[in-house]
Amino acid sequence: MAQRMKAGEAVVEMLRQEGVSHIFGIVGSSFLDILDPLYDRTDIQFVGVRHEQGAALMADGFSRISGAPSVVLVTNGPGVVNLTYGIASAFVSHSPVVVLAPSASREHQNRASTQEFDQVSLFKSITKASFQINTVERLPDALRHAFRVATSGKMGPVLVDIPRDLMPGAEIELDLLPPDNYRSGQTRSRGDLGLIQKAAKALLSAQRPVIVAGGGIQWSNAADEVTQLAELTGAAIVTSYGRADAVPSDHPHFLGHLGRLGAPEAIEAVRHADVILAAGTRLAQSTTFFDHRFIPEGVRIVQIEIDPQEIGRNYPVEVGIEGDVKAVLEEVIKQVREAEPRPNPAWVSEIGDWVARRAARLEGEGRLSSMPMKPQRAYAEIRKVMPRDAIIAFDAGLAPNFCQDRLNFYQPRSLISPLELGGLGFSFPAALGAKFAAPDRPVVNFNGDGGFLFNVQEFATAVQYGLKVVTVVMNNNCWGSEKAYQRYAFNERYVGADIRNPRFDKLAEVFGGHGFYAERPQDIGDILLQALDAPGPSIIEIPIDPDEMPRPARLAEVQSKPPR
Repeated sequence: MAQRMKAGEAVVEMLRQEGVSHIFGIVGSSFLDILDPLYDRTDIQFVGVRHEQGAALMADGFSRISGAPSVVLVTNGPGVVNLTYGIASAFVSHSPVVVLAPSASREHQNRASTQEFDQVSLFKSITKASFQINTVERLPDALRHAFRVATSGKMGPVLVDIPRDLMPGAEIELDLLPPDNYRSGQTRSRGDLGLIQKAAKALLSAQRPVIVAGGGIQWSNAADEVTQLAELTGAAIVTSYGRADAVPSDHPHFLGHLGRLGAPEAIEAVRHADVILAAGTRLAQSTTFFDHRFIPEGVRIVQIEIDPQEIGRNYPVEVGIEGDVKAVLEEVIKQVREAEPRPNPAWVSEIGDWVARRAARLEGEGRLSSMPMKPQRAYAEIRKVMPRDAIIAFDAGLAPNFCQDRLNFYQPRSLISPLELGGLGFSFPAALGAKFAAPDRPVVNFNGDGGFLFNVQEFATAVQYGLKVVTVVMNNNCWGSEKAYQRYAFNERYVGADIRNPRFDKLAEVFGGHGFYAERPQDIGDILLQALDAPGPSIIEIPIDPDEMPRPARLAEVQSKPPR
């Protein structure tokens, strides 16, 4: 039954219906009608941040860990413009982030008025949908449509532009429909049965099968299906870039991830594959580099993707199945099991050898003794004490990227990364969002010294809300990724690559948090345990070797080429 209420109250009630628990933003005069109804509520919390970019990244991190929609609310003009990087991050990761974006009053639009931008057009390329409403009566339909689009199919962010003169003093009739009345809920497309049968036959005929598990495995909660199928077929399991938590790291068929600083053992397995099951992955550039350095030419590929536009887009497929990866894998497993599969014992043995080689490689890095400390040695010490249920976020940049192959992930939704966007400053705000989503799990994020300062102001947010988040800053006093290009492609002619920093542990204390400095490898484990036990946010600074710069994977893209 419809109820009459103030427009701002209606927005809050609709968010409650959607299960929204946190709204990330900065207080602004353009949406006080929404903030005021939150005054004495405990079911929805407005999280006030220190920069709108941080709000969007926190929402992205929240949705990646919770699997649920999140909301961003900031003021019009520069506030909304500042969201672009964080919303682009949510677009790349397929996070269902809904942006409520006030805009200039209708009578002032198209007059270059104060803080007026064409926000709808600005966000079209980084959202699933971006639209404006022009009457307050359309507000309920607009919000329902926003959540319907954000949570359907391959999920992603949606922006709703609300002129700031619509809500003040306005009342509307609101019928509080449960979400299942206006969107599909958890329906799962099971894929075409004929194609599933072809996929099963391809896997059954394979002598060297490899499953490449992507982000779809996480969003669909399909880790169990991946491991079951690997055990039935004798397939190796590797993950796409940024998705090393798609399956438990201690599974006997797991070899690590592909892409930048990927596990050599995983790379070698893929290079030897005769059938690749690309499960919930589009085989993107950060995973494959769009060439054949990992994916062998002529390999038979079975691809499962919820977005049909991605099937066969980067590599030709033998079988392409549109559907939810969990539902499709359940059907593939039925077909394979009924055929009584016979895994190739030689391949299964080789997978075991790779698993052992990877373990020995990582253990050997724990004996690196050169100073300044190698980042590999730091991660070896961290790995010893990292809680099994930890959520780990890592930033773009060289030093943080070492972590993905060197830390273990035992639960789904344990790793968040910048993925294809590759943006600096991602990790710390995203980790704060993760902590809001999972307050009982330890959260540790890894940054380089350059990237951390992009959003260091959000340490004030962490202190204000008492978030026990551990931030590790690996300090090499340079832009490591870019300096590596200058080393290998420009004869060590370094321009703009070296930087100076404050003591990050002291910076934490200035903000009101806890600071630690780990100069010796043998101290890192105890310091991490202290930081995890601290009553609020903390920073651990680890000085690392500035000369540890592997050859960049995309080095050829910056090297001189002969004229065509």
